[in-house]
Amino acid sequence: MPAALEPRSPLLLGIDVGSTVVKAVLFDGRGRKVAAAEATVPVVRPQPGWVERDAEATWEAAAAVLRRAVRGRAARIAAVGVTGCGNGAVFVDRRGRPLRAGILSSDTRAVRFLRLVDTPLGQRAYAGQLPVLLAWLRACEPALARRLGCAVFWKDFIRTRLTGLICSDFTDAGAAGLLDFPSRRLRSTGANLPPLQESFASAGAVTAEASARTDLRTGTPVFTGCIDCEAAALGCGVHAPGEVSVVAGTWSINQVYVNRPPRRGGHFLVNPSVEPGRWLVLEGSPSSMANFDWACRLLAEGADARKTVAAAIRAPRSRLIFLPQVPTGCGALLGLDSGHDRGVLLRAVMEGIVFAHRSHLDRLKSTVGRIRSVRLAGGAAQNPAWCQLFADGLGCLVEVSRGGQPGALGAALCAGVGAGLWPSVTTAQRELVPLKMSYMSDPQRQAEMESDYRRYRTYSQIFSR
Repeated sequence: MPAALEPRSPLLLGIDVGSTVVKAVLFDGRGRKVAAAEATVPVVRPQPGWVERDAEATWEAAAAVLRRAVRGRAARIAAVGVTGCGNGAVFVDRRGRPLRAGILSSDTRAVRFLRLVDTPLGQRAYAGQLPVLLAWLRACEPALARRLGCAVFWKDFIRTRLTGLICSDFTDAGAAGLLDFPSRRLRSTGANLPPLQESFASAGAVTAEASARTDLRTGTPVFTGCIDCEAAALGCGVHAPGEVSVVAGTWSINQVYVNRPPRRGGHFLVNPSVEPGRWLVLEGSPSSMANFDWACRLLAEGADARKTVAAAIRAPRSRLIFLPQVPTGCGALLGLDSGHDRGVLLRAVMEGIVFAHRSHLDRLKSTVGRIRSVRLAGGAAQNPAWCQLFADGLGCLVEVSRGGQPGALGAALCAGVGAGLWPSVTTAQRELVPLKMSYMSDPQRQAEMESDYRRYRTYSQIFSR
């Protein structure tokens, strides 16, 4: 429910530029949601392995959701923060205008250019990272490359349209493999890369042109912001070393804070935190709730999502194993027989999603050791049945912050610190992040899922060869 506010109380605005949905959420000074709006931006796949969306259409969607969220409240907005999906790339000219369709991080067109990219120790390169895509552009679309001003991340593109200032931050740069760990220096000369600054730093103010499109007041302060995975962690109340954040959204995001970047382990992403002296280590893949959305479209079109989950949880156990790689064209259902009904299939999909998260957490254990609890966010965190399934499948305590929208809240939190409303992230979290629910694993269900997880790992290893 929207918060009841004093007429003159200041508000914080968080913008979350996701890989499929753009959100704008207004929060009061206690982290309570005042207003929110979102819009889906179509994703296209013009060739095998290509995953794109129109950058201008993304800006149009952002402007539209801002108008809906801001309505009548622009004078009370003290600061704006922006977060967005990491990696991928928007190639812009020197005026910040896109030269072609933007590319999302699940794109694999540049896989043959991976050998040209020098990756920091402790991190794995992948085809959807910004420097790999930049190498592809220079080799495959040289005419556009000659007109290139900057290759920017998605949040930076939207923020540039708000303020006219092109810049990025260290969290996105680290996740792209651009930094010389453990320093914050760029590994390359920085050609065609935006200047970097702290997530709490000013990134300008809303221009008159942007004001006319968004209904934000001209001159409203805008702050740099951070990558969406860290924004979600911040919005869940996670920031201390060893604390684990799990985001079950389009992607399976599993991350932990550490005091120094790992020098081994080949983790999926490593990036400096918004506050110096802390690092975020991440394992992930596009193997989470997008698979469940697909299964519901196929098996339960038009059904109430909460009832669908409840029915799947009640379905009898089976030996069916689901490998949740449908978004990348590598998904599989193993062990099907004629006795399996819709509920059994949906439960297998749900368990496969949980097992994918667990396999990523297993990789994180090489850096942080035993994991005793996680903070869950994303679509799954809004449903108690999903939360309990995660507790049983991960075999640990699962905590959920109340209120939802952790990514937008994390962006708003960064803006509040930048505007001087709080001296630090942890101080802001104590005031902004609401109380949480807790879910303990059930010993019997945990043992049953442990057996299924071993079979899941076996099949995953076979199919990944």
